[in-house]
Amino acid sequence: SAAGITHQIVGDPVLFDVVFTDQPIANYRDVLKADSAITARFNALLREKGILKTPGKVYPSLTLDDDDMVQTIDAIAEAARKL
Repeated sequence: SAAGITHQIVGDPVLFDVVFTDQPIANYRDVLKADSAITARFNALLREKGILKTPGKVYPSLTLDDDDMVQTIDAIAEAARKL
């Protein structure tokens, strides 16, 4: 939100996704209407920083330590600024 990019976080804390849309998300069909170009760019920017996010949901791992989480949060913030 701080980067001014319209998005929604959908799912649960252990299985979620970032959906780039300004429309309400009620079902899978709504997710399909999201901006796929921004999603692809976001995922590519994360990969450039060593964070692998699948084209679908995010699956956080219990093996991540505090340093991994800081790296992930920093990569997300930088990717959002570049979008």
